[in-house]
Amino acid sequence: MPRSRRSTHPPTYEGEVLSVLAFDFSLSDHSESERKIKRRLRDKKLGAYDQARIDRIRTFKDDLKCELGNYAKSVFYVRSNGKYADFDNWDFERLRRHLVERHSSLPEAAITQFLPYAIYIYYLR
Repeated sequence: MPRSRRSTHPPTYEGEVLSVLAFDFSLSDHSESERKIKRRLRDKKLGAYDQARIDRIRTFKDDLKCELGNYAKSVFYVRSNGKYADFDNWDFERLRRHLVERHSSLPEAAITQFLPYAIYIYYLR
């Protein structure tokens, strides 16, 4: 039987919000992503929509996206060892610790779980 591509971690508030925000590229119009977030939180019974909490999660996502987008200028970028982009081009642990410290209002587990996905989306793709 083929393995599911779904995460083995139970859904969390932050995880569901980040899965929507990961592809929210608009700087001003967040209405579509907010609608999706509200629906996911309701469907998975993860709690009420909290705009302040969503804004903190969005700030984390934007900060990480910016860091990964400026890879050559990032202090967490380890020079490429080959022709292609790779996860190993980043000092994952140092970047993770920095993000946990900088975004202390978010659970460490949410940051740790989102980081590889963000590297894939914002750097490898």
